[in-house]
Amino acid sequence: MKNNNFISATLLASALALSPVITPNLNAASPSKINTISSSIANILHRRGLDEDAAINISNNFIDEHDEMLFSMIDNLQSACSILSKDEIMQYLASLALRNQSVDLDSYSFLVGMTYEIIKRPLDAKTLGELENIALKNSFRMTDVIL
Repeated sequence: MKNNNFISATLLASALALSPVITPNLNAASPSKINTISSSIANILHRRGLDEDAAINISNNFIDEHDEMLFSMIDNLQSACSILSKDEIMQYLASLALRNQSVDLDSYSFLVGMTYEIIKRPLDAKTLGELENIALKNSFRMTDVIL
């Protein structure tokens, strides 16, 4: 019986020790992807007339405030919303960064307001359904991080 307990304890310890190595972290975006968002926002701000250093500083502060989940939420929005392009989304985020406003990509009302502001016309039922699903998916991603 003691051999059985020893083997069970060894297997459990091995599984616990190796699970972080074997399982990739699916919730976190890589630092290079975060840097890509930050540099994209900085480039947009610089093209709009801001000094390069100021644009980088604003962009870095914006990304730091909204953490790495922002990348996966942006990716989710871009891939699941049929009427928004990644460039339009990044332009909008650059405007928010410049005005030091918050981003809430897991909020349906925020997504509807953002989309309306980008396309400047009323949203159809299909788009509203897409945005509802995106908000739901993004809120699940946030709870995964919290848990």
